Amino acid sequence: MNLDKMEVWVHDNILKNPTIRHAIYGIYQRALYVVSPKIKFDGEIKKLSPNDGYEYLFGYYDKCPWDETGRYILALRVKSATVAADSKDKAELVIIDLKKNNKIQKIATTRSWNVQQGCMAQWLDQSHVMYNDFRDGNYCTVILDLEDKSERIIRRAVYAVSADKKIALSLDFSRLHRLRPGYGYANIPDRTKNEKCPQKTCIWKINIETGEVTPLLKYTDFMNFEKRSEMEGAEHKVNHLMISPNGKRFMVLHRWFKNGEKYTRLVTCNMDGTEMYNLSDDNFVSHCCWKNNEEILSYLNKKESGKGYYLMKDKSKEYKHMWPSLIMDGHPTYSYDGKYVVTDTYPDRRRIQSIYVMDGKKVKKVAKVFSPFKYGGDVRCDLHPRWSKDGKQICFDGSFDGKRGIYAVDTSRLYYDQDNVENKNMCISPKVSIIIPCYDCAQFIDETLESLENQTFKNFEVICINDGSKDDTLEKLKKWEKSQKLNIKVIDQSNSGVSRARNNGIKEAQGEYILFLDSDDWYHENYVEFMLSGVKKADVAYCKLSRKQEEVISFYPKMDAQVIQNQEEAMHNLLYRMGELCFCNYIYNRKTLVEKNIFFDENTKFGEDREFNWKYLCHCKSAIFMDMPLYWYRVNKDSATKGKASWRKTDLLTAVKRIEKYLEEQECGFSKEFNSYMYARAMWAVAKTFSVSKDRNLYKRLIREYPVRKCMKRTAKDSSKLVAFASMLYLVNPVLFFKIVGLKK
Repeated sequence: MNLDKMEVWVHDNILKNPTIRHAIYGIYQRALYVVSPKIKFDGEIKKLSPNDGYEYLFGYYDKCPWDETGRYILALRVKSATVAADSKDKAELVIIDLKKNNKIQKIATTRSWNVQQGCMAQWLDQSHVMYNDFRDGNYCTVILDLEDKSERIIRRAVYAVSADKKIALSLDFSRLHRLRPGYGYANIPDRTKNEKCPQKTCIWKINIETGEVTPLLKYTDFMNFEKRSEMEGAEHKVNHLMISPNGKRFMVLHRWFKNGEKYTRLVTCNMDGTEMYNLSDDNFVSHCCWKNNEEILSYLNKKESGKGYYLMKDKSKEYKHMWPSLIMDGHPTYSYDGKYVVTDTYPDRRRIQSIYVMDGKKVKKVAKVFSPFKYGGDVRCDLHPRWSKDGKQICFDGSFDGKRGIYAVDTSRLYYDQDNVENKNMCISPKVSIIIPCYDCAQFIDETLESLENQTFKNFEVICINDGSKDDTLEKLKKWEKSQKLNIKVIDQSNSGVSRARNNGIKEAQGEYILFLDSDDWYHENYVEFMLSGVKKADVAYCKLSRKQEEVISFYPKMDAQVIQNQEEAMHNLLYRMGELCFCNYIYNRKTLVEKNIFFDENTKFGEDREFNWKYLCHCKSAIFMDMPLYWYRVNKDSATKGKASWRKTDLLTAVKRIEKYLEEQECGFSKEFNSYMYARAMWAVAKTFSVSKDRNLYKRLIREYPVRKCMKRTAKDSSKLVAFASMLYLVNPVLFFKIVGLKK
């Protein structure tokens, strides 16, 4: 039993009492959070609300915050959203202009709102907004004309509105607030608090055009409809009204509480309150939505098949279990074209909430965010994902920045048109492309690919380039490709070297970001996830490497985690560690590589990785180093990167000269002093390589043909004590450098 299923089982079989459940689950979450990897967010997320010290929210998942043009978004602005709103708390209704740097315009103030459902704000049309408020001692609906600022008042607060904006439904917000703080309104005390099942109206019908209000159903109507024994003496309420697309029927959750237990059923009926139907009577029913005029999608616990999302046909016993892998409750909504469903989750054991998009068969996680502990209970920050009209974005309320805010996830890749081909599967382009050059690596390739199979982040493609292997590398790659364990593509080329292999991989890549992996190395299971989280904070992210040489493990670079906001500072920082400057522990933006024509030099055997990295870094303004050994590097291996010391090592010096020229051409603004130091460090690295190799002839030739002494004078002033000391040895006597540095294997 995995942890997710175990949590569900404990919830269903042990923690039936809500008080006990929340207390134990809170302790459980905090304990697991301490030992779990931490993330802030992941996904193509952009913030729509400003960072002005206020908290922003919209509310429920069944309403669209965007206007018809997609330019404006409705939102509530409050001072604090960590406690339930009381009768004195006010919220400002604002419009966010997405085309003017998310400029805020205040349009109204409301006293009838809550952190879960807002004030039911929505667009009536392009020039009118409707929302709930408290006026003259009563809850009401305000229809605001955005042009002349005039108001029209309806003497009942709306809950659900029909698609044509002509009819609305209302319920008892005071009783709802008492029984579920954070959902109703606190302005009017619940006059039915001493009645378990009041013989009073609980649902009203509103004619939006005339303002006429008509009572529809009473609490007793629900209790007497297909009455169950445990309803007697129980406390009843209704919630979650939703009107069918054609406006002919609506659904409602009927809930009752008895002896610490909660019961729920989903009931549908005509807009005049007739023809009630018990669509789901499975003890547990949660969030729902209309797919069309006849079908309803709901998260529930079916007696026959357990928890999950079910598509049910109204006024029938027909249902279908959708996406069995989704076993956690969420807030589902169909896109306006009906192609996709979006839903979310509550915070898991790591306090992570996720957003999923589904079509008929496939499930795709498009975002995940952290949920701070201060947003819990009835004031928790549910994401409540909401589609834009065109389906290209999903709006949600989030708190991962420490305050509630409004965010959007880019889903434009869902929508594509290729000659109007029918029966297309959902297509979200891979966010990451992992490129692996392969040459005679049959011994290690399975371990390498298994490390990708175990990644916590799954939205990636793998591009394996077989560089004319003579062993059974290609056969193993084809086997992996056929198994479909990974989204893998195998390219077979004649032996042309790792640089051409990597370049071909870049050209084939479809991901937004690119990672490299040598065929005998492997990733930590969190590698892709953490690298993506890093690149969201800076232009380039890199991590610590774990070097495994036989049974000895070491880590580099040896530096503290930091964000460097200044480009030159970042370049200097990396320069001081030039011997550790590798490309395999970096994440790259594919668009930058392609647009700036950054590829590996195919004629250079040594230094091509540094040249590639420096050209890329030239276009980055900030860098972040993550002090976590996430990339595992195998030393003394038969791979493309292995090779004995040879004169070709001086290719690094040639590469540095090309880098200098590139920096000048790109007008990066680096001084001649910086360029000379870069060359000096490269010279030091080559001299060190020849010394360690014990090849005296190569070392003498280097001294004879290159300005080694001049470079050593420059590196003798290095901030690195090791480099400075070794350089002083050379200046005293080059033989000392060769012998002492050469002691290190």
